Amino acid sequence: MSDKQSIYEFKERAGHSAPVIGESLYLWGGEQFDFPYVHDSPRKRKLFSTVETFSFSSARWSSHLTRGTPPLGVVDYSCTTFRSNIYYYAGWCGHDHCHYNSLTVLNTLTMSWTQLHPNDESMMEKSRAGMLSLEFDGTDYLLMVGGLGPTPAVKHPQFQYEQIPDGRVRTNEQLLYNLSNRQFTVPSVSGQCCPPTSTFTINKINQNKGIMFGRTLSHVGGFDTFNTNKVYIFNVTHNTIHWESIKKGSIFVGGLQLKGRCAHASAIISGDSTLPALVVIGGWDENNQSVNECLLFDNITTGQFSCKKIPLPESVTGRYAHSLTAVTMSPHCVWLVIVGGCEESQYVDFKIRVKVPTNTFITDTNRQIMIIELVYSEAGEWMVQSVLDGNDLTSKKYQEKYSSYNKTKTWWMNQLMEYPTEKEMELQRYNQLLQEKLRVFYQDKVSLQEALVEANKQEVLKAQVQSIQEEKQIITEDNEKLRATVAYNEVYITEIEEEKKQVEEEKRKVEDKYKQAKKEKKQAEEEKRQLEEQYLIDKQTTKELKAKVAVNDVYITELEEENEKVEKQYHKEKEITKELKAKVAENELYTAKLMKEKEQWSQVKETDSIGLQFNYLIPSMDNLDCLSDVQVAEKKLFLIQGDKPQLMNWEKYGVRIGVEEGSLLSSETVEAAVVALVGGQFQFPPNTVLVSAVYAVSLSKPLLKRLKLEIQHCVDLTGRPALNRYLKFAIAPVSTPSLPYQFSTVEGGEFSSKGGYGFIERKDFCLVCILGLLIVSMTGGGGKGGGGGGNQQQQGAGVVPAAQQQQGGDALTVLVQQQQPGVNQQTQEQQGEQSQEGQEEEGELQGGNQQGERQSQEQSELPEQQQQEGGQHEAEGGHQEGDRGQEEGHKDDPVHIETATDAVPCTESSSDYANSVVYTNVQKSMKYAGLVYYEEKGVEDLVTFTAAKKLEALIQYIERKHSQAEIGPDIFFRFKFSYGYIELNLTAQQDEPFTGWTVKPHTEPCRLYQEAIDNFGDKEHSRPSCCLISVYGSPHATPTLHYSIPLEGVADPVTLNIHRALRNRPPSTVHESVSVSSTGGASPSATVDVDKVKKVIDDVLVSNHARLNHLKTSLSDLANQLYEVGLINDEVREACSMDKFIGEFKASFYFMDELSEVQDHCKKFLNSFIAVRGSYINAAKFLRQKWIEAIKTELGIDLIIDVSV
Repeated sequence: MSDKQSIYEFKERAGHSAPVIGESLYLWGGEQFDFPYVHDSPRKRKLFSTVETFSFSSARWSSHLTRGTPPLGVVDYSCTTFRSNIYYYAGWCGHDHCHYNSLTVLNTLTMSWTQLHPNDESMMEKSRAGMLSLEFDGTDYLLMVGGLGPTPAVKHPQFQYEQIPDGRVRTNEQLLYNLSNRQFTVPSVSGQCCPPTSTFTINKINQNKGIMFGRTLSHVGGFDTFNTNKVYIFNVTHNTIHWESIKKGSIFVGGLQLKGRCAHASAIISGDSTLPALVVIGGWDENNQSVNECLLFDNITTGQFSCKKIPLPESVTGRYAHSLTAVTMSPHCVWLVIVGGCEESQYVDFKIRVKVPTNTFITDTNRQIMIIELVYSEAGEWMVQSVLDGNDLTSKKYQEKYSSYNKTKTWWMNQLMEYPTEKEMELQRYNQLLQEKLRVFYQDKVSLQEALVEANKQEVLKAQVQSIQEEKQIITEDNEKLRATVAYNEVYITEIEEEKKQVEEEKRKVEDKYKQAKKEKKQAEEEKRQLEEQYLIDKQTTKELKAKVAVNDVYITELEEENEKVEKQYHKEKEITKELKAKVAENELYTAKLMKEKEQWSQVKETDSIGLQFNYLIPSMDNLDCLSDVQVAEKKLFLIQGDKPQLMNWEKYGVRIGVEEGSLLSSETVEAAVVALVGGQFQFPPNTVLVSAVYAVSLSKPLLKRLKLEIQHCVDLTGRPALNRYLKFAIAPVSTPSLPYQFSTVEGGEFSSKGGYGFIERKDFCLVCILGLLIVSMTGGGGKGGGGGGNQQQQGAGVVPAAQQQQGGDALTVLVQQQQPGVNQQTQEQQGEQSQEGQEEEGELQGGNQQGERQSQEQSELPEQQQQEGGQHEAEGGHQEGDRGQEEGHKDDPVHIETATDAVPCTESSSDYANSVVYTNVQKSMKYAGLVYYEEKGVEDLVTFTAAKKLEALIQYIERKHSQAEIGPDIFFRFKFSYGYIELNLTAQQDEPFTGWTVKPHTEPCRLYQEAIDNFGDKEHSRPSCCLISVYGSPHATPTLHYSIPLEGVADPVTLNIHRALRNRPPSTVHESVSVSSTGGASPSATVDVDKVKKVIDDVLVSNHARLNHLKTSLSDLANQLYEVGLINDEVREACSMDKFIGEFKASFYFMDELSEVQDHCKKFLNSFIAVRGSYINAAKFLRQKWIEAIKTELGIDLIIDVSV
């Protein structure tokens, strides 16, 4: 491999930061050409687990694999450095509006990640914010300012949160993070704080002071944005941030016109003897055009601001969403390192035949990284010395320049080092002098020894030797003195060093004591402040308690008087209870006698007690005669006993009824009847959609307290808590003289984001349901949002499809009414006549008379579709318009490209919002259930796929319709587009072989429309929408079929899987008659007397009449099953009596002449029992066995009755 191939190549980048630590530049994250716009994937994790570095010495890029878990926000994050660490905060995930607020640090020495604070839903998730590292009060902090993201769960009152058209929120929220204790704090602000902002730059001037320039703001109301050139200075002290707005007149520009901008980059530059200055390069102006200029703001610490333009080529300035870092190379030289970014280009839009601006990454390798060399001249100005591009960085000239600056930088840094004190220098010099004398002494000693040797050789020099020895003695003595002096000096130096250490230790202790005293003082001041606040709170509480005590004294007196009355009433009712118990005992004896007589009259027709009880409890059901009995889903009876709290749970049909403690006296019992209807002639307010199943609650006697009625709805509030403000309870009177029933919304009720239920507390009920608001109109300043019962914004009429405005009734409707009991016990007919309606009509229709803007489009058209293009760095996405085709008959369906604008009512008080229309997104959040059933149709299988709103009552009703079928998988989904459709893609590629199998839909395309699904239950849509698919396996087909069918048009991907097995073909011969052989078996030669068969079946039913009447529960379920297969009519179904069921079953025999008809009739009857389950299955088996045995015994033939046990 060549050297050129082994060099790591840097890729394009935007929306990133590139800090410098030491001799290297570090780059992580950012948007790239091959950026994976998904929430998570192996490729994305691998891509962002590496950090790229640029070495200034070699001018080369390299890639480093990191350890640990990198941050989740990979684009438009906030970044700052502290010592050898790089801190990353918040950022955009890369898909939809997915933002984060986690804080993570990268250790550049070990190249490892550490998460300091995880993603917290209680804090605002954001991107395009700013972050600095500061130091004040002896502690290191991180400061976070502004940003853009989803609506936070917690809003701080000292900050502003402004919503923009795409549903996100722009804020000026500020946070402090203590690097010592790793805790977030919310500071207080003072001065002229910046408004909600994003896409700005923020730089540190000194330890606790910073500067902000440029940003994206919103016009009043947040529905339009603009860029500004405002400059802010801020100081941070004692957990308080003080802001100062620099007015335009305070900045000397010398005729220069400052443009507003965003997505620019800036850095602080300073030298050895120069004041800090701010450099700004590139960005976007108010017209979303590139700003090709470089500005320098000087004197930013003195208050005498000045601004001038630094001339640079367009290759440097013509970019945005880039990074800019300042590196000080010498006291008078600074390098500005600019990396990546986007540039503006144009392409031809052939639809409108004009050039349209677009955004592209900077891919030119010469421009991807550039260095601007600024020098401080003798005239006191910063000037451009040179501009180095990609080619220049690889040249020898760059290496020489860098080496020269590096040496200068080393010398400059050495000048800043601390040197020894004068006393230490004197000691060092004295020690060196002594060492030099000692060295000279040793040299003299060597010379003397040499002279002595020479003297010994020459006897003539003996006298001199003697002299030398004497001299040696003297020198030895001097040497000893010198040694003693050196030893003394060494001890003295050691003592000085020890003394120096002690001084330093004392200094450190004093500093620690000072810091501790400062900390204790701060804690004392905080405790004092808290005590003062607690004193004021206690003082106010004491005042309020005194007032409450005075009120309570009066209230206690009233309670004592009322208690005496209650005691008297209690003794009176105790006597009545005693008398009633005696009467109950007598009635029990009389009832036993009647039950004995009843058993003797087995042929007497009975009227089902539960059916009469419903008629007694709900006489107002006569007002629903216009609704066919097919629309009744289910009935149920509950008993409320005593004064204890109770919960009547009927979640099988999606309703719960709560009774508070003290709603009845301990001796009282009240009956509550519940009736559910499927559809009807109902009229709902405009711009609403029915989202609930509705129930009927009727009381035989009024309660002392309100009932808590909980109703299931199909709106998915998970992650969308703001949608609950668009859910409303609605009621309609039952006693209306004409149809349809007019519904109107009422105040009250709450809707939890978990569980899918809404509740309302009421005493009087009528027709009740839950509606979702499709369009609301903002009037005035708006109201505070809350769960269905808060003060909502007024909603006015808007543009809704005509089919929705004319909708008659949809899903389950619940009738709730309260009855007054009779005075005396009467017959059931008298009770039905004398029961009184206790219902009260509440509320008026909303939205019909309000004024709002209406578009001039056809009613079938939808609102504008909001589309957002990926890869752009605007503050908000663009909008495009699309039309939805008209659905007519069986014509080809148009492509649905619409979606409801994801907008939430704004809380701004500006008059610009008066009468503006907002789409609530309720219909896009409705959940639906998809049900699959298998039925055998001759040699093939019939697969039925039906869909309905995700309501338990509606699902139970549909399942009863398919009680004889095999149940397939259930799925839940939401529509991708409002008023759209889902389509079964039968041509998708299969993973399993399906040779010999045929899967054929009955209609093409195989679609279910949301409008048709929602209309199920009204007068013209009595059956749920469904798709039929025939599945046939040839004799030589693969043994099993596993066929996957993706659903298109759903918000989240889902696939249906058809599982079938090749079955043996049953014989196709059908015997129209059978005969009796000599052995008693069936023979085809003789014809059976069908009348005798019917008589035997009748005799078995008569003889087992008492057994069948023991089946007293679930008679309504049996009635529904018999009704679905056509064995009983509406009147018998309403009567709900076993005797009437059997009578209607036997009456059909008079019109049957063929044995096959009788067999099929019996099969339907028994299968209906089996579908109810429980003891009814045993009853069906028992009857079948008795019929077969009786016919075999009396007629000598084998009767075949196949049932699906």
